[in-house]
Amino acid sequence: MNEILVLGIILFFGYLGGWLISRIKVPAVTGYILVGLALGVSALHIISPEWNMKLSWLINFALILIAFTVGGELDIKKLRKMGKYIGSIVIFETLFAYIFIFVFVKISGFSLPLSLIIAALGAATAPAVTVLVLNEYNARGPVSTVLLACVGIDDALGLTLYAISASFAHGMLHGGHISIGTIILEVFLDISISIILGIIGGFLLSYIVKVVRYKLEMLTIVLGTILLVTGGLQNPIRGIHFSPLLSSMAMGFIVINYSQKKRDIFGVLENFGLPFYTIYFVLAGAKLQIKKLIQLGITAIAYIVGRISGKFTGAYIGAVIGKAPKNVRNYTGFGLISQAGIAIGLALVAANEFPELSSNIIAIALGTTIVTEILGPFMTKFAITRAGEMGKRR
Repeated sequence: MNEILVLGIILFFGYLGGWLISRIKVPAVTGYILVGLALGVSALHIISPEWNMKLSWLINFALILIAFTVGGELDIKKLRKMGKYIGSIVIFETLFAYIFIFVFVKISGFSLPLSLIIAALGAATAPAVTVLVLNEYNARGPVSTVLLACVGIDDALGLTLYAISASFAHGMLHGGHISIGTIILEVFLDISISIILGIIGGFLLSYIVKVVRYKLEMLTIVLGTILLVTGGLQNPIRGIHFSPLLSSMAMGFIVINYSQKKRDIFGVLENFGLPFYTIYFVLAGAKLQIKKLIQLGITAIAYIVGRISGKFTGAYIGAVIGKAPKNVRNYTGFGLISQAGIAIGLALVAANEFPELSSNIIAIALGTTIVTEILGPFMTKFAITRAGEMGKRR
């Protein structure tokens, strides 16, 4: 085995698995994870933990691109057009999922730092699954619009919650007798510095691309700028752990709202990123230990129940506070079940960042993702069907 052969196996069989699973109307990401599961530590051992570690930089690279794309979903003009209740729904469904998961997994027996990390992983929703279902059934209406807004913005909130949770977890695990005030200060510096550098990087990229003539040059300078900014944040400085993902998201936000060439920037990344997304989903599946997931059965169930109940409760309360239409209040929660993308990526980042917690993080995040990726599309279809929005877009 060598690096080239391993990557060939991952890409070839990952794509094949995604294509096959999509034939039965299940998202391709589930196929990637299942292929990784078959090739990894729980089955064939072709992708060993050592290979997973060697290729971990590809996982970080793919997630940085995803975070940049998530920032690109936060177009201020579009968000203003979606209605005043969008903000309250997104905030409540994200925070309630975080709180409910934290309480449920903490009660089930997890430590405080681990519970904080696990809760942050479950706060976001999978954009790809929601968009796939809405496009497949030509759905259009208030519920569909809210769902699209939620999956874009709650990924951003999920990244922020992870950055905060990770900072607190580092303080509790490695900080000795550091006070709560010191931890809060470190969290503030982590978040603020990461965002400020991302904003600077976003404006820098927006300025540089004005002189770019060809698409190949565009791809080079876009990747170079993103990696230059986020690469400088990969390692802690004086004990402060920064968030490359939050910085990348801030860059995407600046580009989508202020760059004259925003379409060109996001366009060159659209096709380029797919192989890397496939690699990191397969590697994620390869890390999953089925035995560990079975051992954590009660906690895994607690996580799923906490996440689903948190999404439902938060979406409903947010809709009521925002005075949303009846259909939005009753059915939005059904379309927020799926988790993948950011959740899996953050799980892999957390596993590397907290090696002492990695087996529990991977088992919970990936094991429950398989369940939600199967259940999610059916629940989203139910939401748009009951709301009467299927076939409204021609």
